[in-house]
Amino acid sequence: MIDDEESSRYAVDAGLKFLGDYDVHFAEDGITAIKMLKEFSPQLVLVDLVLPAASSMDVLEAIRKDPEIGRPDRVVLMTGHANPVPTEHHADLGIDKVLAKPFKLEKLKSALFN
Repeated sequence: MIDDEESSRYAVDAGLKFLGDYDVHFAEDGITAIKMLKEFSPQLVLVDLVLPAASSMDVLEAIRKDPEIGRPDRVVLMTGHANPVPTEHHADLGIDKVLAKPFKLEKLKSALFN
């Protein structure tokens, strides 16, 4: 999970612990996230729209183009903005789902598994 807001990281961590036994790694900015993506090759990436150091678009581009990063099974963009990325551009950016913040456990579960 990539998010500079500690409360968001905490909420997702708690939600994932409730949903099952997941190995979760957190990054607070885009640069750290890209380094971690190369190290861990996660199956799932949750990325906040607004990040410090490197933008979410930089992270999404790295996922799509960097050969050192394995393609995750699912990429979920989290945002508090209404319609941050038109649906027709999701595939081009490598986004599988958009999760509106704040969200409840059921919305998180749906974004990750449906």
